[in-house]
Amino acid sequence: MIMNKRDKISEATFALSLKEGFDNVSMKEIQKESGLSAGLIYYYFKDKDEILLYMFNKYVLGEVPLFKETIRNLDCSFIEKLRFIFTHKTTFFNENNSSSNASNAHKIGYENYFVLSMSIYHQYPEIRPMFHEMHNDLNDFYQELVQEAIEKEEIRDDIDVKTLVILIQSSLRGYLNLWMTQSEFSFGELVEANINMLWNSIKKR
Repeated sequence: MIMNKRDKISEATFALSLKEGFDNVSMKEIQKESGLSAGLIYYYFKDKDEILLYMFNKYVLGEVPLFKETIRNLDCSFIEKLRFIFTHKTTFFNENNSSSNASNAHKIGYENYFVLSMSIYHQYPEIRPMFHEMHNDLNDFYQELVQEAIEKEEIRDDIDVKTLVILIQSSLRGYLNLWMTQSEFSFGELVEANINMLWNSIKKR
């Protein structure tokens, strides 16, 4: 499928931003990376901030509906859904990072994505409400998954749904931070440690 020019510009900006940080990417670099003229870029976007908004919607917010749909279509247990949630984004970057080997894929892929997301959050206050809305949406989705697991009698029925979702969200952010900053912990080790602790605290006795 031929990519439309707006998406081509956005993809080029995203690729450059992962390497350099969005603020360090120039319009000339976007022009070179996309293979499009400056006039054509300015035809679709009035400035870099408009590219940022489009890029954020496509590569951050745009991923959430597919993520949710994929999990809803999984025919597996709650613990396997948890495992998918814990590995989804990092697996996506590893599988789509053909320029690196398995041992350092996260250094080029997910780590840069995480840093880029956080820098956008801190440097562009106008985008923060979109972050908040996205995480609130995910929070509601995780609550649905937990409630479903309780109804299917996969986990204890005395579990406080909100508290468990807080624990899941905290574990997700914590293990990714450790993975990216402490090389002595392998990705698989961190995932399984968190999954096992969560499961042991919620499984039916």
